[in-house]
Amino acid sequence: MFEIKFYLATEVLACEKSHRNASEADYLTAFDALRPRILKAATSAYSKVRSSTITLDLAHFR
Repeated sequence: MFEIKFYLATEVLACEKSHRNASEADYLTAFDALRPRILKAATSAYSKVRSSTITLDLAHFR
């Protein structure tokens, strides 16, 4: 078995909030709301770059 690590850029979770004004609760709520899109973006990114570490940024969600 192997592990793939996905990192998510904070600008994806910040949505329309400023990074300075976003709280941990805001990030967690955004993650929960975006979870289906995050999974889709992660699957797509992994299929293109089979790496053990992948960082998802805004470009992966367009």
